[in-house]
Amino acid sequence: MADYRLPDGTVPVLLSSDSAELLRREAAAILSYVEDRPNVTPNAVSDALFRTRTARRYRALAMVTDRDRLIDALRAVADGTEHVDVVVSAGAATSRRIGYVFPGQGSQYPGMGTLYYRLSPAFKTAVDECEAIFQELYSISPLAYLLGDGEFGDDVTVVQPALFMQMIGLAAMWRDVGVAPAAAVGHSQGEIAAACIAEMQTLADGVRVVTLRAKLVDTLEVHGYSMAVLGVDRDECEDLLARNSGWAELSVINSAHVLAISGERPTVLEMVAELTAKGKFAKEIRVAYPAHTSIVSKFRAEMGAELLGKLDNPEFAEPQIPCIGATLGGPITADLPVGEYWYWNLRNKVRFDRAITDAAAHGVDTYVEIADHPALLLSIQENLSTVPEPRAFQVIGTSRRKAETLREFTRNVAAVAVNDAGYRWDALRKSGDDTPRPPLFDFPNTSMAAKKLWARFDYAVEPSPVREVQTHPPQQLVESWVRLERRKLVRPRSIAIVDHTGRCDGFAADVIAAAPRQGATAAFSDVGADTAVILLPPGAGEIGGAVDEFAGFVGEQTWLPSFDGGIEEVWLVTVGGEAVLPGDSLAPFHAAAASGFRCLASEHVGVAFRHLDLAAGEELSGKTLLAAIHTASEPELAVRDGGIYAKRLVVEDATHDDPLDVAALREVVIVGGTGKLGLEFCEQFALRGAGRITLLSRSGGSAAALEQVTRSRSLGDTEVVVRVCDVGDEGAVRALAAEYAVTPADLIVHAAVDYDAAASGDVRAAAAAKVIGIDTVLQHFPTSDDVKVVLCSSLSATLGGRGHLVYAGVNRLLDALAYEYRGRGIDCVSVQWGLWRETGSSNADAESRISGAGLLPIAPADAVAAGITARAGNSIVAAANWSRIREIFAVYGFGPTFSELDDQGAAPAEVVAPQPDPEPTVPGPVDTAERVRFALRTVMGMDTAEAIDGSVPLVALGLDSLQALDLRKRIESELKRDLPVTAILGGASLDEVVSLIG
Repeated sequence: MADYRLPDGTVPVLLSSDSAELLRREAAAILSYVEDRPNVTPNAVSDALFRTRTARRYRALAMVTDRDRLIDALRAVADGTEHVDVVVSAGAATSRRIGYVFPGQGSQYPGMGTLYYRLSPAFKTAVDECEAIFQELYSISPLAYLLGDGEFGDDVTVVQPALFMQMIGLAAMWRDVGVAPAAAVGHSQGEIAAACIAEMQTLADGVRVVTLRAKLVDTLEVHGYSMAVLGVDRDECEDLLARNSGWAELSVINSAHVLAISGERPTVLEMVAELTAKGKFAKEIRVAYPAHTSIVSKFRAEMGAELLGKLDNPEFAEPQIPCIGATLGGPITADLPVGEYWYWNLRNKVRFDRAITDAAAHGVDTYVEIADHPALLLSIQENLSTVPEPRAFQVIGTSRRKAETLREFTRNVAAVAVNDAGYRWDALRKSGDDTPRPPLFDFPNTSMAAKKLWARFDYAVEPSPVREVQTHPPQQLVESWVRLERRKLVRPRSIAIVDHTGRCDGFAADVIAAAPRQGATAAFSDVGADTAVILLPPGAGEIGGAVDEFAGFVGEQTWLPSFDGGIEEVWLVTVGGEAVLPGDSLAPFHAAAASGFRCLASEHVGVAFRHLDLAAGEELSGKTLLAAIHTASEPELAVRDGGIYAKRLVVEDATHDDPLDVAALREVVIVGGTGKLGLEFCEQFALRGAGRITLLSRSGGSAAALEQVTRSRSLGDTEVVVRVCDVGDEGAVRALAAEYAVTPADLIVHAAVDYDAAASGDVRAAAAAKVIGIDTVLQHFPTSDDVKVVLCSSLSATLGGRGHLVYAGVNRLLDALAYEYRGRGIDCVSVQWGLWRETGSSNADAESRISGAGLLPIAPADAVAAGITARAGNSIVAAANWSRIREIFAVYGFGPTFSELDDQGAAPAEVVAPQPDPEPTVPGPVDTAERVRFALRTVMGMDTAEAIDGSVPLVALGLDSLQALDLRKRIESELKRDLPVTAILGGASLDEVVSLIG
């Protein structure tokens, strides 16, 4: 199996969430998990996090070697304290543009590459390649200097080639850990390496330039020269030069207060002493010739003549990334004359100050100095402080001269990674065999901001004034399966088989063997794969076992492939997870897994999440699987009786559904009866004349709930009682059942739910309220011969949604339970409810936002009338603008599921009274970009002062599909512009959105 490793050999444990508080909560949850399980290793935690998490905006990277270090690091993150093994992002991670900065001569010393040559394979490979070229072309060995093998002094013909080789090797180290440059910046000799990294010249041509440059300098045969770095401004430096009779020139402008002079050594030392006496910084550097002065003007002819006849390419190639040089203080472009340019590089005053400001103009905001010891960081920071539009710049080095390990380099890599939203974490994955790591069962889910899940997707903004919310007549829908008589196929796939449990080896082998006959390839490796196929093992038959299996599926997620490669589609293959033909039932675990799996699509826009269901009881065939997954554009497929079926939602003809005669019901039992949904049912049943309604509640309900019960009692002759009973406690249910022996239930409505458990990812707690409890009730509670059981599921089980993995899956377990009960002869249905109108003006604003996503509110009376009927099968009861929903889900490839639905009767979701909306408005005249930025902060619940990087895709900022619809509505309303949702969710950044609406 492959592990994740940092350059110093430590294990990376990445914690991330959507806020600093949630990050601490995430660390606390994993800390508790690790402390309770002494056998859990850092490698297992690292692998679980990388495979089951998408790196979110707020991040902390722990770099650990053992359990004790891991526990200490997790505790520090949870407590919000600093720790030597932890690097935390400076706020929310944003998309960063990284610039490699290559320094000039002055910091060299024999043996400067020893550490990296010994510990970094990437460094060793790169410098060995350079060494071979130097040996072939000039029979010299800069590697000896790099490794300190011999006596060298300051021989420029060795020093400069060795520095070039060192920079090429260090750049390879950074690339190897996933930090690739968006630009290369060169300082003096460092421009030669920069031009190679930007692919403007070959590595061999870089070797030729640096070697010729060093040889020409060596022919000066000058003695008694030196250079010095001065911590003064240009006026003071030039004043010193003017007042000194010796010869020296200003040769380098690193920044406004960091300069360098070259000249006769006595003159240079005299100026250093004078500034030192005044308490100002001045230091001689080890460059024994007067670089970047008029003395080197004599080399113009030699540089051109010597170079042009020997280069692989006598002209610069077009740069693959911007290449910015201090020679001209700006870009090195392909039209510059090569021979002249490298002469200018040796003669011209170094304008590093201009080079850095030009890099900032190219969008570079992270500067990495490619040197074993930082020399330019202070100058870079001073230059960036003068940029007209300052940003959150990051300036870091590679390591330190006295380093004995790669720990300093590792910390610098971590500093880049946690702050860069686009960092490739897969670069830390070291090759190994394809054996999957055993899953960490019950591993904590991502800590996310709480969202209300009963068809309420509202976001934290100030409520608007009282609005009269218009309700809509509900539709009754069912899941239908259409046999595809003709289908469009995709090109043969390269398939990565995922058998994360190791229990599908026979089926996997059959798929691999069958693939070549279909023109496809299949293997357990994801290298070169464009499609991943996840195989699930057979599930438990009883509901408790299915809950455990679903908890393991959610908690581990080792089945989720890496998306850093070329994976375009991910198929989940279930068996019996869909009721396709009459007589089919739902295998509970497979049904729940498919429902939860669908929810991940919104977190990986651009990757198609698809589902294939095979028939239970039939032999699993690789050929059948391969034929199905080569079907184009269909997100939900099933194979039955040799045919391929596609899922569609269709409106059910409910004209033959007899309404339930509530007045004839003597005993109605509502599980979760004092919850909001339970009380709605109670009120509607009381209005229809039910005999007695018993509300089962674990706590007895709140004062507000009891007040509503009292109000319900006044609606007629119905008797309403509240009974405290935890339906998860079999003893409590038995005791209560004994009291009802002579008054068996005619109707049981199961409306219990634990939203907090579902939102936090606790499958077992969510299932205890939603699934296990009703199973206990039906085993022990007395019922009439013709009892009707209605299970309250949610439309989330079909639609899914970002962050709904647990909630959707647990509701699907409830749908499966209805099939099981019908198989036992119980008249049981599961109803997936859409959006119910919430009473009270405080919810009107939330409802209007939900309607923007396509779901429309229905009145409780209409919901009960449509859902509580004599029909015998599961259904969906909802009102919706289906074209809007189809538009949203088409972004994730789910559009065909809704293709049979139209919008007949869909009206505007609200009638707004003429009061002014008190939502905050943008003060004063602002431009379009600022208005869009303000709208984005509002829909995402962000602080008004929180910065938003305009170059980062909105989905990377955490925007989900429903928030995208809200943003679209605001842009339509406030700016009178139309903006496709597909643009927002398809990877557009704020800047691109602004350009689209013009």
